[in-house]
Amino acid sequence: MGKQKLIDKTLRPQSTISTISPANFSIGASIPAYGAIILGDYKGAARFIDLDKLVNKPLVWTEQQHILGMLDGREEGYDLRTLTVANLAVVGTSYSGTLTVPAGQVWYLNAVVTTLNTTGSAHGLTGNWNCSAWTDRVATPSSFGQPFYGAALVRAAGGTTTWWAEFGPIATAWLVTNKTILLRLPAGTVLTFAITTTTAGATAAVACTMALNGFTTPELVA
Repeated sequence: MGKQKLIDKTLRPQSTISTISPANFSIGASIPAYGAIILGDYKGAARFIDLDKLVNKPLVWTEQQHILGMLDGREEGYDLRTLTVANLAVVGTSYSGTLTVPAGQVWYLNAVVTTLNTTGSAHGLTGNWNCSAWTDRVATPSSFGQPFYGAALVRAAGGTTTWWAEFGPIATAWLVTNKTILLRLPAGTVLTFAITTTTAGATAAVACTMALNGFTTPELVA
C-alpha cells in the first residue's frame, strides 16, 4: 500500500508584519511572501489600508442591533448599586460600590440615574459616579477613573434628589452635560458610585442608589 501524505492542519496565530512599508511595494505587484497587500492613496501618498478602521471599528454600530438583555436598575450588583448610610455615621463618612461589565459583553447606556437620600436624617450628602475607562486629568486623579460630574452632587438634609446623566441623540436637549451618543462600556469597565456624609451626623439609616438604563450586546469590537 502507498503511503498517505499527511497534511498539517494545526491552527496557528497569524504573523504580524512590522518591517515593511508602502515604499516596499508597487500597486498591482504580486508579493507571494505576504499574499495580497492592499494600498490606498492618502493625501497623495501610498498608505496601507487599515483593516481595523475599515472592518473592525464599524462593527460598533452592528453591536447595537443585537440586544441580549435589559439594563434598568432591577438587579442589585448587576445594574443597580445601593449604598446605605448607617444611622449615627459621623460627618465625612464615605461609602463606595461598583458595577462591572461582565466578560464577553458590551453595555450601551442611555442613562445613569443617581439618587441621594437624606430623608428623615440630619446629615447632608455629596456624591458622584466614575468610569474606569476615562482618564482623570486633575492634579490628583481618582483611582476610580474620571467622575461624570465636574462638581460633586449635593443633597441637603431631609429629602431626596435624583439626577439623570443621559446619553443619546437628543440628550443635550434636556441638559447640556448630557452626551449625544450612547455610552459604550466594553467588558471589564467599572462604574464606581461614591458618596460622603456632610454637615452633621446621620440620625437615620438611608439608602442611596446608582441605577443603569440601557442594554447588553455581544462583544464584536475588543
